[in-house]
Amino acid sequence: MITKPLAASCRWWRNTIALLSAVCCPVLAYAASDAPGRLLQPAAVVIHVHDQITDQRFVPLLVARLARTLAPAIRTSAAKIDLAPFRPWIGAIDAQALLDAFAGRFDWQRDPATIQIVIIDDEIRLKPSRFSFAASAGDAGTPFHLSIVSLARLQRLAGDDRRDSNPDRTAERAFKLIAKNVARLSGYGGSTLCLFAFPRSLAELDATPESFCEPDLAALVAAGIARPMPR
Repeated sequence: MITKPLAASCRWWRNTIALLSAVCCPVLAYAASDAPGRLLQPAAVVIHVHDQITDQRFVPLLVARLARTLAPAIRTSAAKIDLAPFRPWIGAIDAQALLDAFAGRFDWQRDPATIQIVIIDDEIRLKPSRFSFAASAGDAGTPFHLSIVSLARLQRLAGDDRRDSNPDRTAERAFKLIAKNVARLSGYGGSTLCLFAFPRSLAELDATPESFCEPDLAALVAAGIARPMPR
């Protein structure tokens, strides 16, 4: 559960954070080294699903994919936070502002090896990109490991009841972003192979392989980040 008010916990964050290497395309931004060095072995990955997401049938499918691929425990939680103050009159939410706000709501000292993933359905933008699938902050050397994933372009809703037209496809798309983010937030950088490819569009994301490949997989398995591929 997301806890702790922003004002009480965000002061140290603002004073110590130097983050977000942004790219001018709708992809991940993260603070990580260019080559693998000391890696964080995550204790858990917690998926916080914003309670305003109308159709959450993709969630168990996403968790199953993550559990097959990642070594740490996968947990879910409801994210209850009012996003209205972050929504501009026109356009996408500023991803940097959301990262700062969410960062202040976790007890990073209590859970320094936990990677927190927040899924929302609002469009986000990390400047200078036109839009972003996700935005992240942290690496193996920081006490915070946070990623925000936007469903705005990942999930297709239809009908008056806004039902997901393909929950499995939504889960697959979110999985690719989250699995890569977990590795990046654990300090694994430098690769653009397979799951680490940088998708510049939804079509490129869909074409990205749904797995890590060598030599990345062996390094991630040895670090306790990923699971071996089933034989």
